[in-house]
Amino acid sequence: MIDDWAFYAAETYPSATFYNLSPTPSNNGKLSRSAALPEAPNNHQQVQYNSTLDKFPFPRDTFEAVVLRFPPASSDAVFRNLIAEGKRVLKPAGYLEMSILDLDMMNMGNRARRAVRSLKVKISVADPSISLASAADTVLRMVGKRGFHDIKSCKVGVPVASTVSGGSKATGNSDSEEKDISLAEMMKDESSVGDAGITKMVARVGRWWYLRCYELAILPDGDTSRSIFADTALLRECEKWNTSFKLLVCHAQKPVVPRRRTASV
Repeated sequence: MIDDWAFYAAETYPSATFYNLSPTPSNNGKLSRSAALPEAPNNHQQVQYNSTLDKFPFPRDTFEAVVLRFPPASSDAVFRNLIAEGKRVLKPAGYLEMSILDLDMMNMGNRARRAVRSLKVKISVADPSISLASAADTVLRMVGKRGFHDIKSCKVGVPVASTVSGGSKATGNSDSEEKDISLAEMMKDESSVGDAGITKMVARVGRWWYLRCYELAILPDGDTSRSIFADTALLRECEKWNTSFKLLVCHAQKPVVPRRRTASV
């Protein structure tokens, strides 16, 4: 559902064809981008998809893989539809791949608990149909009921705030004072500085995904400065408690032989 991932995946794997479903309008198979950005590669197709309750605009048994990445807060009906449609358009033995971020976090302190509780209230007021239960558990249960097999899953803790020596700067809000170092360069650095840099980058990405999944829709005018993570005290608490986001990474395979439905006599 996120435009950029499909764009860069298409660049990385030029022999595969990627179809990206997004509210972004189609543009003759090319993703509408500003003139300052490169055009989408030839193996990338942008397909407008306005409602997650609609059928996917593809025939049955079309794809080798369907990828569901960081879906926003949704109702159970939306999750059921996405999983059902994913299975429909998959070829037999094709894989459904998922990355699901939960609303609740692990090891929350009092400030984080209050912030998440307030966020749940705002989400419920904005749309009472949205499920506030664990999205990861909900999706795993639905995938099993839908008849997928070879379900492999891993739950990962993504740090909310980085741990860097130096006290208050551990929250990762002083980006402008730091050098622009790539993840590849950090991974080559085997010192504690390299580890701290990776943790900080991962935490920043985690907060961005949490914002996209759970906060953006209910923030007034989409004002990200009102995110719960704009609270420096909350980030300090998360650093102290080692608070982490709960991320599910999972894949499941569509059976080669459909499950038969039999009736008792």
